[in-house]
Amino acid sequence: MTTNGTGGVSGGSFAQGVQLTPQNKNEQLGKSEFLTLLVTQLKNQDPEAPLDSKEFAVQLAQFTQVEKLISIDQKLTSQSDAATMGSLAGYLGRNVILNGNTVNAKSGDAGQLQLDLPRDAMDVKVQFVNSRGAVVGEKSLGELKAGKQIVSLNQVGLADGTYGVKIAANSKFGGSSFEPSFSPVGLVSGFIPGPTPKLIVGGSEIGMDQVKEVAVA
Repeated sequence: MTTNGTGGVSGGSFAQGVQLTPQNKNEQLGKSEFLTLLVTQLKNQDPEAPLDSKEFAVQLAQFTQVEKLISIDQKLTSQSDAATMGSLAGYLGRNVILNGNTVNAKSGDAGQLQLDLPRDAMDVKVQFVNSRGAVVGEKSLGELKAGKQIVSLNQVGLADGTYGVKIAANSKFGGSSFEPSFSPVGLVSGFIPGPTPKLIVGGSEIGMDQVKEVAVA
């Protein structure tokens, strides 16, 4: 858009020649700025060389399309955030099975473990190992049936801290020793939404990539 000697505005792109200060913090042209720009052009155009109606229609249609796309993007983002919040809320009050081979002891309680026993076992023991590899505590679980089961590690008499875990067991039939696989278990008490959501488990922030499965109540 250009001005002539009479102060009018000749035909051309209506986005040229008029300077407006965007009102939003992202420096983007919004609806109110667009309408102000349009009215300014219509008031100042040269009657002898008005704005080309076809060009005006094309530019108006382009602006409308962009506005619709922005609206759709905002709705999708809002729906995605709501879905994430709902998904995280579903973990509250549930036990989750975590990847890892350590437990955190606090006030003599080391949480829970899920054991996966390939066969019936007797004399099952959980051994706690410090950072130097030394066994510093033990919890006897007695006899356990084959399959997955969650066991509590309370009253273990350990100083507060993080410990490695070893499981020792003997087959109930045959007496041969074996080491069952295990996973830490924790109760979800809260969550932190965001681009990388986290669960609050045992007072610690746990990334979703650390969750192996949700324990069946």
